[in-house]
Amino acid sequence: MPNRRRMSPDQRRAQLLDAGETIFGRGDFEQLTMEEIARHAGVTRALLYHYFPSKADFFAAIWRRAHDTLGAVPEPTEAGTVRTWVAGRLAAYLRFYAEHTHLVLIANRSSVAADPAVREPVTAHFRTLGEAVLDAAGCTGEARPVAQAAFDGWIAFVRVTTLAALVDERISPAQNVALCLAALDATVGRYADLRATPQQH
Repeated sequence: MPNRRRMSPDQRRAQLLDAGETIFGRGDFEQLTMEEIARHAGVTRALLYHYFPSKADFFAAIWRRAHDTLGAVPEPTEAGTVRTWVAGRLAAYLRFYAEHTHLVLIANRSSVAADPAVREPVTAHFRTLGEAVLDAAGCTGEARPVAQAAFDGWIAFVRVTTLAALVDERISPAQNVALCLAALDATVGRYADLRATPQQH
């Protein structure tokens, strides 16, 4: 096996993640076994299991690493409104989905879609984004938990409409953006002032 050269644990793990992302992009995720994945990656099944206890854990690690490319949630810009800032973050996520459609499909429409290890990378990042948005909008008091719930619901909405645009092609990307922003106004916008400029708070 040519890939069994000596590597540090971090190098080996990165090599397996690279191989896995390629494999999942060209094969049927549901049909692939860990043995087949190991063979495609040029390693033993035992080595693959040493790093990843299951196929769900292996995919979750790939999905988490992909989200790392989005970087930390940036501070709201001082120029423009909170809504403008959120629209910019939405554009970044839609680019991410377009560039990783094969991973998005597995994460949302496969047997591992509900696995906590797969959901957590997305949940944690959007939780941080939601808090930043509501802070920037000056949303406090009794409105805060309602606005947070509205934001969580909006994220679910974005996921569904983005799949409709990128995977099912039932709507266009432009229609998806329009839908997402309209839903933002109708949900989060009812409880948080999205027209505010961040420096006001």
